[in-house]
Amino acid sequence: MTVLTPSSWTVAEARSLAAQFRQVATDGEAYDGIELFTALCDYLDQLYGGAGFDRLLPEPELSELSGLIQCALGKARTGSVLLDDDGVPVDLAASGADPVYDTLVRLDQPVNAAVTLLQGRRLAAELAAAGDWRSELGRALQGLYTYLDHLYGGPGAFTELLTPDERDQVANRTPKR
Repeated sequence: MTVLTPSSWTVAEARSLAAQFRQVATDGEAYDGIELFTALCDYLDQLYGGAGFDRLLPEPELSELSGLIQCALGKARTGSVLLDDDGVPVDLAASGADPVYDTLVRLDQPVNAAVTLLQGRRLAAELAAAGDWRSELGRALQGLYTYLDHLYGGPGAFTELLTPDERDQVANRTPKR
């Protein structure tokens, strides 16, 4: 069992408790935190090759998955769809694309309906300081971000979601555990 440090919860405990807390979340911030936690776990399920995110991977599996993610990130410059005035998708990988804009588009991708990746880091910190069960939820979220940062290459590296095609590519090449 692995703990989502700085939380005291394991992955399995955190997933179970988040599902239970969804029934009692009374404020928008706590509910958004639960939705974010669930969305990030679902995302990791996809990267693990199905409903399989029940633990943090040990070495060398962690390094192998990290390499697959970084390889997928290197092939496409954006996972978002930007439409021009006529509703036609803009190719952000074209030579005239703005890499700064491209980075900002991925950073602001919504993880779910209420929270983007950038907002999620702030929300995790706010929840961690809130007291009661919300603090542990916030710390579990911080643990997920730390784990995703590691998978993406280091501290603060998790700034974008892989596209569905990139996720499939990673999942299909993920070694069986």
